[in-house]
Amino acid sequence: MDKRQFLLGSISLFAGGSIAPWLQREARAETYKNVSYGAEELDIYKPDGVQNAPVVMYVHGGAWRAGSKRKVGSKARYYNSRGYVFVSVGYTLYPRANAEKQAVQVASAVNWFKANAARFGADPNRIALMGHSAGCHLVAMATLSGATTPKLLILNDTGAYDIAFLAGLNNGRVPTLYSALDRKDKWKRWSPISYVRNRRQPPALVIWSGGRNRDKISKHFANALEAAGNLVFRFDGKGYSHFSINSSIGRGSSSVTKAIDQFLQRL
Repeated sequence: MDKRQFLLGSISLFAGGSIAPWLQREARAETYKNVSYGAEELDIYKPDGVQNAPVVMYVHGGAWRAGSKRKVGSKARYYNSRGYVFVSVGYTLYPRANAEKQAVQVASAVNWFKANAARFGADPNRIALMGHSAGCHLVAMATLSGATTPKLLILNDTGAYDIAFLAGLNNGRVPTLYSALDRKDKWKRWSPISYVRNRRQPPALVIWSGGRNRDKISKHFANALEAAGNLVFRFDGKGYSHFSINSSIGRGSSSVTKAIDQFLQRL
């Protein structure tokens, strides 16, 4: 199968999915929890009364095997205060789903929300897709493969853009944290860098922390994305840890929040 098609071939858009009746009764509610997009569920946070609002969709990390859509820190409150609809995406955790299936689910979530955006006061053409750690890897896979197309891509601190490159920095093996990706026969297929030349990609903000080799890995990917003719912005977060570069998003005084705010002006 053509690598450009592997996610497209297996994805279902779930555009006809139904919304629970209680969502319709509570039309002015600001938070909609556990909304099914087909394979899994979303949590949707919206400012009251907005129409055609821009959207930030967020995919959590957790080494592909942990984490929760419920854990969004300050993000939902912050982006709602700035007029954005904020959506947190759930996906099936490893080992019940591998990274490829998870990326398909992330793409399905974005495509479902696009089809249903008006129900939540959102503009389907102004979606920024953000992921941290494993979530960063999944949103990059979902987008670069062509399975979904957000307007902007916010990529926050993964080591898995190019799994072979990651292994090369670790004596030929993937680190324990990446054990869910430890299938050498799948490294190329599961590496977002394999898809940078598929098409013109959405503008991307590539963010990295001061963790070991995070700068090297992120720059390697950003350079490849840029060399393929795509618009790339970079944020050097060497003053942050892998965890704080995520938890600081939504704290208005943090430099990473300010960098993302500036990038979101392109929506």
